[in-house]
Amino acid sequence: MQEKVMSSEEIIRLKHYIDIKHHNFDRQQRASVLANAVHRIIDSRLPSVPDVLKREIRSKLLMNKRELLSIDVDDVLQQCMSLDLSREDILFPLAAWVCSKTANSTLEEEVRQIILGWSMEDKPLVGFQALESKLSSIDCIPCMELAATHESVVSTPRKGWLNRKRYIAGATVFAAAILMTITLVTITLVNQQPAALAPTINTTNLSQPVVSEIEKSDSFGIPKEFRYVSVDTKRLQNYLLEKNSILAEEPFISAIISAGKQYDIHPLLLFAITGQEQGFVSKNHKDVEKIANNPFNVFGSWELYNTTIKSSAEIAAKTVANISSRRPEGRHPVQWLNETYAEDPNWWMGVTWFFNKLQQDVQDDTFEWSE
Repeated sequence: MQEKVMSSEEIIRLKHYIDIKHHNFDRQQRASVLANAVHRIIDSRLPSVPDVLKREIRSKLLMNKRELLSIDVDDVLQQCMSLDLSREDILFPLAAWVCSKTANSTLEEEVRQIILGWSMEDKPLVGFQALESKLSSIDCIPCMELAATHESVVSTPRKGWLNRKRYIAGATVFAAAILMTITLVTITLVNQQPAALAPTINTTNLSQPVVSEIEKSDSFGIPKEFRYVSVDTKRLQNYLLEKNSILAEEPFISAIISAGKQYDIHPLLLFAITGQEQGFVSKNHKDVEKIANNPFNVFGSWELYNTTIKSSAEIAAKTVANISSRRPEGRHPVQWLNETYAEDPNWWMGVTWFFNKLQQDVQDDTFEWSE
């Protein structure tokens, strides 16, 4: 069976989740959040071609597949054949993505040659079955973990989210209406600038903001307390080990610190958010390995969006930087972050407490916001 890039059942689960999480939004706002989430998820599962091409591919896929309600890897590969494959920034990530999806491990170079050959044919038979047939006649050396160098987000189905008996009879019609809404929103947004893809609503964890240039300021914007500083990794590990946290281990601790450095956000603030969101991800939790991939609950939750710790940490750091950069003068930094990052109005109190505790235990520095 072909691997799905997006399925009708996944869209239904996503809509159900958004309807519950954002029950206070009106219908149009929820549709906007849904469309944005679907766009982001599809984009994360496409080859790592330039973003403008990703948006073009995604738009065409949604338009072409609005009747069948399902997008698989063959659909993506066939759509990518219309791109300019003479460009290395298109051919190389496409070949790496294809290689990571094949049943038999293969060399990226050989996959590139096959794709290039298809691009020169008038009406090539493009698809993973045809690819496997061509590869079967070639002695291939295993790929060197190509999938590890190109992010491929795999969503984990949630047992119990929806009782299949309750919706299976009407799922196709229902999903068709949902996907049509997403397609229409896509058509509206595709010609706009990338930043316009995020819904213009106050509270959502489903948008992935773009970080702009940020001026340092103590009275407004990102406060100096949020800025990146190097931390004592050993002491941080000890703190996390006391919590029985898997985040004390690699690659988690390094990925979070690295994301903080990349976006100029204090690493301990990112860890404080994981403390508030997931109690630092205890090793005793039955889903510890899945939760550790997204302890920040970006894009809704770790159940809805299960990616890699590198990806979720970067999204969380970008989100904190973007929201904080818009902080007006006189607003409490964490409380301001709360207004967009989380629905719980007391979320900021927990984050502030964890941040203060981490400052004391890891850096011997008591942290207090000035009035």
